[in-house]
Amino acid sequence: MASLFNKSATLRETVAALPDKPVAMPYDMRAEVSWIDFSNRSNPLGAPKSFIQEIHTALVDGEHTYVPDRDGRAFRHAVGSFLHLEPDNVLFGTSATQLITYAACAFDYTTVGVSVPCPLSYETAIGNAGHSILPLINTVSFAPASAHDALEQGSFKGVVLGNPTYPSSRLLPRQSLIQYLDNLDWVIVDESNIELTISGESMVDLVGDYPNLIIVRNASTAFGMPGIPLCYIVAHKEMIAHIEQFYAGADIGMFGEVLAHQLVAQTSYIETTHEFLDKEIPWMQCMLNLLPGVNIFPAEGNYVLCEFNPAPSMKLGVRNTSELVASLQLAGFLVDDLHDTPGLPHNNFFCVAVRLREENERLLEAMRSIIKAND
Repeated sequence: MASLFNKSATLRETVAALPDKPVAMPYDMRAEVSWIDFSNRSNPLGAPKSFIQEIHTALVDGEHTYVPDRDGRAFRHAVGSFLHLEPDNVLFGTSATQLITYAACAFDYTTVGVSVPCPLSYETAIGNAGHSILPLINTVSFAPASAHDALEQGSFKGVVLGNPTYPSSRLLPRQSLIQYLDNLDWVIVDESNIELTISGESMVDLVGDYPNLIIVRNASTAFGMPGIPLCYIVAHKEMIAHIEQFYAGADIGMFGEVLAHQLVAQTSYIETTHEFLDKEIPWMQCMLNLLPGVNIFPAEGNYVLCEFNPAPSMKLGVRNTSELVASLQLAGFLVDDLHDTPGLPHNNFFCVAVRLREENERLLEAMRSIIKAND
């Protein structure tokens, strides 16, 4: 096996020797590396300073010495007030996958449609709840399958959708969602990145009229703090009560209570985020599309689905996506290799999150250097 530090090793040998990127780096390694993580789709502006101050104060005051409220009442009241809903319309959790799993467990075993392409975690969550999975395919594009087309692909009683979808970065049309709601027993919509889109529209206002709608939101993603897992479900109060029968809340930490009121007081921060992404997402798409061998797909969220599929006649520095991703990792940049992602037709795809302009420019320069034609 080629050594990663053997300067005479070829790129092919290096790729073969390169270990899989860990899900998270060990704590003692993080200060020793300078990777820029373009696989992290959280808010590129980072956590608001008020959050850091609130957490610091809570630790100094000893909040971490108390057992947290498993019902997340402070969080549920704050989010409910912000969304003009009752606390009983909100259920607090730590991850989108966890909450999708609990929600799916609340229903009898059935066939569940999953609009693809999608995160593998959707299939894991639905499978862990004991359901069978029916991939719902849009034969024209990677946008979410319309309800009309999906209902012709087979029989299913529940569905999991993204708004925006991952990795295709497309928003869910409201009318399409309503058609799903009118025809199915239950509908889960993952809105983990809804605050990080171009003109994205949340479907939260529909929960009062549709008791079969379950919306998953991700405060960790919206506020740039993936190390502090804070997610929640918004649904009709009867649906929340039903899901709670299958939900222990045992992994809830103190931060939901500490940050509850801060989360709903960040209107200016979210507006600044929108102003930034409205310019940076189109710019990033354009620049990625100029790279030799790279094709991009329309993005409405803060990440861009890309395909590296150069023509055989092109003489480039790397031959395929695996080599490109590995070379970027060696250069200090992490991007999502979408190998075996449900709904993608082959393994030439990767996904790039949108970060700050200086970081985006550094990634693009590295990609140009790696992909450029050999001398």
